[in-house]
Amino acid sequence: MESMAFLFRGKEFGSMLFALILCCTFQTIKAQAFEPGYIVLNTNDTLYGTIKDRNNGALFEKIRFKNERGKVRRYSAENLLGYKAGIHTYESIWYAEESRFFRFDYYTRPGYGKKTFLKVLAKGRLSCYAREFIHDDNDFLDQFELFLKDGDTTMERATQGIFGLKKKRLTSYFWECPALVEKINNLSISRPLDVVAYYNAYCGNL
Repeated sequence: MESMAFLFRGKEFGSMLFALILCCTFQTIKAQAFEPGYIVLNTNDTLYGTIKDRNNGALFEKIRFKNERGKVRRYSAENLLGYKAGIHTYESIWYAEESRFFRFDYYTRPGYGKKTFLKVLAKGRLSCYAREFIHDDNDFLDQFELFLKDGDTTMERATQGIFGLKKKRLTSYFWECPALVEKINNLSISRPLDVVAYYNAYCGNL
């Protein structure tokens, strides 16, 4: 009986140890490490080091920057022109959202809203940014794309979730390039970055 009890306790300990290892492994997978990159100060000076801007599904209000000597400092969007972490580049721009009757409008006007880090997807006469956000109900990180014409202060959301490009809104936004509007409406172009590529190649400065 004592040997059976010992065997049982051994199995119980083994199960607990396995669960602990699995838990630790999961935490390690979720945790984000510092990534190589740089920050651009408001003085336009560039500092190289490593960056950490999120952890365990949470976006930091202030990114963590570790310099070459290992010292860590925190920077908000108000403190920087932008930064790069790994393969992703972010710009600090004035950003505001307005909603009325289920319609959302997006603006980048100096002094309106607040400085926000937006991920840069493409730059040109037409640029494309991604606004990252966390779903309140499940801590899931998501994003949506925003178009911005050079010199403009109004941004246009590119997609409506799983339904693809916002055809009606984009028809109005790209009124000066009917060829692009036609391609969007007949689904010849169906992805935000393809819209950017076409616009910058064939539209603008018409």
